[in-house]
Amino acid sequence: MAEIDEAAVLIRAKALAAQDGFTWDIDFSSLPEGGSTFRGLRFLSENRRREYLARARTELLEQLGDT
Repeated sequence: MAEIDEAAVLIRAKALAAQDGFTWDIDFSSLPEGGSTFRGLRFLSENRRREYLARARTELLEQLGDT
């Protein structure tokens, strides 16, 4: 069975979530001085994160099989 890099799975999962309009995590280092609101952002539950990780893993394995 082909091995895939877990870092690549995470990158793909975050990209898939972003395509669907979800924010994977909060980056407090990029907030402007004085703070910001999170209104309008949609965050993922742990279950949804696992779903995106599984979907990303499946897509990457399929790509490996196509090469």
